[in-house]
Amino acid sequence: MSEKHLLLSASTSVVPVSPHTYTRLLFSLVGVAVVLVGAANILSRVAGTTLEGSAVQTAFAPAASLLLLPAGVATTTPLTPARIKIPSIGVDAVVEHVGRKTDGSMATPAAFGNVGWYELGAQPGMPGNAVFAGHVNNALTKSGVFEHLSDVKVGDYVTVADAAGKTLVYVVTETDQYPAEQAPATSIFSPNGPTQLVLITCDGAWDAAAHSYDKRFVVYARLTAR
Repeated sequence: MSEKHLLLSASTSVVPVSPHTYTRLLFSLVGVAVVLVGAANILSRVAGTTLEGSAVQTAFAPAASLLLLPAGVATTTPLTPARIKIPSIGVDAVVEHVGRKTDGSMATPAAFGNVGWYELGAQPGMPGNAVFAGHVNNALTKSGVFEHLSDVKVGDYVTVADAAGKTLVYVVTETDQYPAEQAPATSIFSPNGPTQLVLITCDGAWDAAAHSYDKRFVVYARLTAR
């Protein structure tokens, strides 16, 4: 039955339609609906079998699964560091919480085997730079925790853990050496930008008059989902 029989123009007369005609029409429409539903079901099964993992399934995935996190954005909550590990140079050390010295510079850890975290700055997992410092040695024979920090390479991993054992893993992206008086403190201690770890130690030659080394070695690492 064509659609024209269902559309009655105002300019034409009404033609009586028998009840049997309406019954046949109803059954016809039901039959068409059943065929369409069956065809859709078959197509969906075929797509799931032959295109599994393809763009067809991706297109119908939940919207949340298609979201991509911007690079450098932390995917974990911040933590208060208690321990730091750098496997490539054999570091597995206690973290001391340090602030500023009287001259305004970052304080150093009390023990040569410990690493100091600048607690007045960013926590690991927060935007900005979480800064850690360690001794290289005592200018004589006593080794410091960061004696081999200058051997760290891009791609090495650094793990920070809190007292409960929760960890954040960082991957080294850059290493630099600066003259002691020219190290870019503003960028090193930046509270803004991507979540980074910054590791600092002394480097270069010993300056007896200043009671310090004349260089600073700095490692930068980004938070990773590993």
